[in-house]
Amino acid sequence: MKSRKSFVYYPLLSFCAIFLIFFIFSCAPYQTNIITQKTLPFIPKIISLNGNWKAKIGYLKPGNLYLPDIDDSNWKKIHVPSNWYLENIDYSGALWYRKDFMLDPSLKDKTLTLIFEGVDYYADVWVNGRYVGSHEGYFQPFYFNITSFVDFSKKNILAVRVMSPYEEIGKIWSLHKRLIKGIFNHHDTRPGGAWSIRGQDKNTGGIWNNVYLKISDKIFIRQIHVTPKILEQNKKAECDVKINLTSYGTKPLTISFVVRVKPKNFISSSSDFILKKVTKKIIPGKNSLRFKIKFEKPKLWWPWDLGFPHLYTLSIQAINNDKILDKNETTFGIREVRLSPKKIWYINNKRIFLRGTNYISSQWLSEMTKERFLYDLALMKRANINVIRVHAHIEPEKFYKLCDEIGILVWQDFSLQWGYIDNNEFIEEAKRQVRDMISMLYNHPSIIAWCGHNEPPWDAPWMKYKYPDYNPNQNKKLDEELYNLMKSLDKTRHIHKHSATVEHPWLGWYSGSWKDYAKPIRLPLITEFGAQALLSIDSLRKIFSEDELWPKDEKTWKKWEYHNFQRRENFKLAKIKMGRNIYEFIKNSQSYQANLIKFAAECYRRQQFKPVAAIFQFMFVEDWPSINWGIVDYFRNPKPGYFALKEAYQPLLPSIEWKKKIFSKGEKIRVSFWVINDLHKDFNIKYLIKLIKGDKLIEKIEFPLFIKRSSCKKIKNWESSNLDSGKYLIIAEIKNQKGKIISSNHFNFEIKEKALQ
Repeated sequence: MKSRKSFVYYPLLSFCAIFLIFFIFSCAPYQTNIITQKTLPFIPKIISLNGNWKAKIGYLKPGNLYLPDIDDSNWKKIHVPSNWYLENIDYSGALWYRKDFMLDPSLKDKTLTLIFEGVDYYADVWVNGRYVGSHEGYFQPFYFNITSFVDFSKKNILAVRVMSPYEEIGKIWSLHKRLIKGIFNHHDTRPGGAWSIRGQDKNTGGIWNNVYLKISDKIFIRQIHVTPKILEQNKKAECDVKINLTSYGTKPLTISFVVRVKPKNFISSSSDFILKKVTKKIIPGKNSLRFKIKFEKPKLWWPWDLGFPHLYTLSIQAINNDKILDKNETTFGIREVRLSPKKIWYINNKRIFLRGTNYISSQWLSEMTKERFLYDLALMKRANINVIRVHAHIEPEKFYKLCDEIGILVWQDFSLQWGYIDNNEFIEEAKRQVRDMISMLYNHPSIIAWCGHNEPPWDAPWMKYKYPDYNPNQNKKLDEELYNLMKSLDKTRHIHKHSATVEHPWLGWYSGSWKDYAKPIRLPLITEFGAQALLSIDSLRKIFSEDELWPKDEKTWKKWEYHNFQRRENFKLAKIKMGRNIYEFIKNSQSYQANLIKFAAECYRRQQFKPVAAIFQFMFVEDWPSINWGIVDYFRNPKPGYFALKEAYQPLLPSIEWKKKIFSKGEKIRVSFWVINDLHKDFNIKYLIKLIKGDKLIEKIEFPLFIKRSSCKKIKNWESSNLDSGKYLIIAEIKNQKGKIISSNHFNFEIKEKALQ
């Protein structure tokens, strides 16, 4: 007699088997070339070359340090990946790297591709004394086929000469730069600042990203590009897939490309799993493959404040004679972005207001781990930021992957900052690197715009006061050609020729007053605004000695300026008071930054789509131990400016409009109350206004309100002229139907017997 357990078990097992068979055959109901899973031997793999290398400064040394029999036993040990400055090599010029490695003889008939994910700036590569190739540029991966260079019977010697030099030293070097490094060799936030003779200190050179061997079999899949298109009002989608690959064989091969698409960060039905086979004859050399994948009811990628950032993984295997020759995969999202003729941004046909910041993670990219990027991005999301301008440089690709996963948009600048040499050779190199940038980052749904050049000379008339040889047309041809190239390479994103000087108002810091932010503006795009602020006392002590915390002489001030502090702007334009000690100075400086940022952000947001559509505070973090525009310091401690931006950037904001903070007794006080809703959700709420003095509630106003989605409107004016002297606080709150506070804002003001005008 069978047990009750087996009676239940066998029918259940049969049901599971039937379900599994049904699942496999329903994986891709919308594709025509369906294949089933097949067990195939795994061949492609990765061999990391990270770890301990040896290094030697190449200055005035022979150029033969690539030879295998060179004695490197006394060379400095250096970790790869790293920028050499972080390895205690404070140097600009050539540095030789060497690494030995063994290979398993079983790999003899395989293809070995040596891949560098990032070397700053020039690289020459040798394997076993034979020259393999070279590369220029700091941010992009590059590779060499070294199959014929290696030896399977003994140690192989990999030698790399990395060159990260000074630009030509002189008063005008910075207007005629030759290296395409953006903020990594000329910028306000560089060690030494932008205009000092020491502005190229603490060089960023080195093998700063991963180095590895990819083992495949005659085929090397270089790139996968996915271009999504949304159809029938988000009900369907179609992705154009382009595969670029190289065949290292000597004759044509018929390859079956097995393509799998599946959800990456969400659980869904079997209809979201696609299995497809494409067969093509591949000739020796470079090849490309193109096909389309259709989606029914696609899960769209959204920024965090409008929805969930759904991501898909596309993997591809190249198969010949039941053997996997190579494989690769990419992550993508299905989303569309456009900028309307009225300069309003749309994501998947939903209007969005961009609340942004500028970002440079570090001067030395190798120190930015996944965990450090996650920390920064979590801080940004908590500050209600929905878009990041990667300011005049390119970050490591892991940063963009995290933006995809978290749902934070990216405005991506190319690595051009101010002036460059004006010749055709430089233009061609810049075009090559623009191609690299777009190719490398193409699949990231978080990226919504490419920008060519930050404040080029032809759009920076202030440069005539800096440079005696200033040419108002300099780099104009460069930027025109880059703009046209970017438009041809990517038709799915906004292309911005340059980040214009007029888009960087800098009121209250480089010109005018912070109060000028209250004036109406005609620009839809503001890509920089902000002010400097001192760090906390604990952070300052990590940069300066106790004697240097309170500058008393020119030598100390010069050290502060080396660490980016701007004396003229702090004291003459912003008129920040030092006070009686460093603690008062910190408070005054941080208060100025916080008040300016909050005031400017709210003024711009109250002009939502009339015409302002995007704003970018400058800067989110400080990219080295310095005193600059960050609202989070290099040690990742938030300043008051961070919390001010967080309050001003709330997607649902009870905004308070004001013109001054100090009043004379009897003077009329005027404040206006607004409601700004960046969300695509209507709200029935209660709007609450409270006037408080000390711990006493002076006045309270509460009324119901309907808030339309993606809207901005003034809802109430408030006046008073009979308040006593003292300090007051106005709080504006939004409550939901259950009485819970879902958003709040505040405004402090003071009434004096006789206020200074």
